[in-house]
Amino acid sequence: MTAINIATDIPSQIDTVEKLAAWCGMVLFANNSTISVIEGPGYTERVAQCNSYWVAADAKTRLIVRLSLEVSPNALSGGDKPWTYIQPIANTALPASFKAN
Repeated sequence: MTAINIATDIPSQIDTVEKLAAWCGMVLFANNSTISVIEGPGYTERVAQCNSYWVAADAKTRLIVRLSLEVSPNALSGGDKPWTYIQPIANTALPASFKAN
């Protein structure tokens, strides 16, 4: 689990959901880039992937973020918001470089 303090750890420049999603993907990739999980029979994938790619078709760079997050079995019967059932990947601290503007 990479714990955060919403008031102090997320840089103030993050002011949209899109920027927050990119930031989360980058943090999880930075902290867990070597962890793989089973996603299907005979199929493993890294839990977090993040990279920028040039797309020639529209002449733009796109950030591609992919996460594979474990969901608690309690999600099937619980009444909470879906994201509350996401399980931690690892016990790593938020890198200081991700806290700064």
